[in-house]
Amino acid sequence: RKVREEITLTMAALLTRGARAFVPKVALRPAVARPQIRKMSGHDPVQAEADMNAWVKISIGMAGATALVTAWVVYLESNHEHHHSPDRSFKKIRNKPLPWVCSDCSSGFDLECWAKCKADMK
Repeated sequence: RKVREEITLTMAALLTRGARAFVPKVALRPAVARPQIRKMSGHDPVQAEADMNAWVKISIGMAGATALVTAWVVYLESNHEHHHSPDRSFKKIRNKPLPWVCSDCSSGFDLECWAKCKADMK
């Protein structure tokens, strides 16, 4: 240890300011044993647990608030009349008849048209 410290000090003393920029800083540090401690966010375990519990409570509260707002919006949306626009002529342009029995109806999503067509066929 002593020898390495002396070599490090000698190297630092011999290097000029410009040359020190190219030498890794690890080589210039003195060899001192430091404990390997990893501190998450810099506080002790008691404070970390208190912070965790606070965020758990905040998360539960916000989940409850989100559920209430969602229920309120669903209630508001389900209690008003839906205004259907009148049929527009540009939605039913037929250049040639469609290749099924009720050629004026779309492929199966226009149930009213299909029911009317089948009733007319009888």
